[in-house]
Amino acid sequence: MPKALLNPHMRPCFTAILALMAIDPTPAAGMARCPPQNELLAKAEIVVEARVKSLSIGESGLLLRENFPTRMIRADLEIKKVIKGKFSGTEAIVYGTLYPPGPLRDLMAMAVFYGFDGRDTFEWELSRQQIADDVAWFSMNACTYHKFPDWVADEGSAAIEK
Repeated sequence: MPKALLNPHMRPCFTAILALMAIDPTPAAGMARCPPQNELLAKAEIVVEARVKSLSIGESGLLLRENFPTRMIRADLEIKKVIKGKFSGTEAIVYGTLYPPGPLRDLMAMAVFYGFDGRDTFEWELSRQQIADDVAWFSMNACTYHKFPDWVADEGSAAIEK
């Protein structure tokens, strides 16, 4: 058993993560569906094999209109290898907003199992979103390619894609 699970200070963190995973934050039924993953992979420019070093949800710091949610999801990825395209970095930060949240449940599971016996890698498209000529970020909200291990794959999103 990993030492982190035995640590009494870490137990509340794992309990909170498991509770969030049970809530099942899936997009609303009225939203447009994404194409199947094989089509997304064909269109993807950069696909990497990665691990989630950390995952957080917090205030973005963006100045948005009144009554608009300002919380964002941030996933710090450790890049193991590039599967498709060119990417020279060993780390990437992916941001997501409230609508739609993307595969948050699967990312949470991968964050919990970071460093666990080589079963913590997955495939992820780095979808670059340009803000200005010299400012861009990687988004998890667009219809992006992702492939998680069978043991963590969200059956709910797989049923939607079929």
